[in-house]
Parts: sequence; structure tokens; C-alpha cells
Amino acid sequence: MKYSVIIFAILLIFSSCATAPEVEEDTKAALPETEYTRANNMKAQADKYNLADYAPDEYKQAEQKLKDGKATYKTDNASSKKALDEAIAGYEAVMAKGFPLLTEKKQEDTEAIVKQAEGIKAQVAMKEEYEAARTKYDQALAAQNAGDYEQAVALFDEAKLLFQDLYEKTKEKKAKAEQAMNSSEESIKDFEEQARAGDEELQTGQ
Repeated sequence: MKYSVIIFAILLIFSSCATAPEVEEDTKAALPETEYTRANNMKAQADKYNLADYAPDEYKQAEQKLKDGKATYKTDNASSKKALDEAIAGYEAVMAKGFPLLTEKKQEDTEAIVKQAEGIKAQVAMKEEYEAARTKYDQALAAQNAGDYEQAVALFDEAKLLFQDLYEKTKEKKAKAEQAMNSSEESIKDFEEQARAGDEELQTGQ
């Protein structure tokens, strides 16, 4: 009987060991890789367009949150994720404020060279080139009105270059025309002076 109790106790112990689940407590949150990548990409985008110039306070806060997120990345993933989420929200605020202001500045810069080109009658002197530049400018305005600010910025830059080239070529063309006109006037003047000299000779000879 004693042996039976002992054997039963041993079996019970082995049975308990076999069925008891292995508990492995996960004390660390998941690595916030997606948030890390997104925050860094948004920073790169903001830096590409110098949006800090248009939203300095928002940019400064986003930068600090990104720094905090990096500091605890892989060591305290929960804190890192929280900071990175805040950094993402911060960069979104930078873009929401900065892109419209940047686009307005691009429009103003382009409009200035448009007026210069039109001031020397580029639309008459180089009609086809002017229409191509104007089309690009209108596309930029349409993108701006649609809220597609990155596209608008690119189109304004392209339009500005086209109008600058148009302005320079029109100015050069105008200068050549004026030079030709002056040369023609000088030729007429020389001819008239020669004609007068000839008349005087004829009168003297008589």
C-alpha cells in the first residue's frame, strides 16, 4: 500500500509537469519599425522643401519627438512608439502649415517673372514659347487650388524657368531689332548727308 501511494505521487508529479504550460511573460512591446520609418521619411520630406522656414515651432517640436523616439528605440519600445507617433503628428502639422505658404511663395516668384516677360511683349515676340510657359503656369495654379502642393511647387519651378528663358530670349531679340533699326537709321542719315554734299558740289561747280 505504501509503495502504491508513492508511485501514485510520482505519477501525479510527472503528470503536472507535463501539462503545465510554459509561461513566458513578454515584458517588451513590439519594435515600432513602421513608425520609425515613417517619421524619418516625413522629416526628409520636410527638409527637402525647407518647410521649417514656414512652420518653425511645429518643426522644432516634431524634431524633439523624433529624437526622443530614437533615444528609446529597442530599449523601451512603448515609449519609443509614443514619441514617434507624436513626431509623425508633428511633421503632419509642419506640412499642413508649410506647404501652402511655400506654394504661395513659388507662385509670387513665378508671377514676378511672368510680368517681366509680358512687360517686354514676349507674348507677341515669341508667341508659341509664351503659350507653352503659360500652360505650365496654369497647371501649377490648378495643382495649387487642388491642394496638390508638391506637384504645384514642381510646376511653378518649371514655369519660372520657362518664363525666365522666354524673357532673356525676348530681350535679346528686341535688342537685335533695335540695333538693326539704329543701323538702318544711320545708313539713311549717311545717305542724306552724302546727297546734300553732292548737291553742294553741283551748286559750287555751277
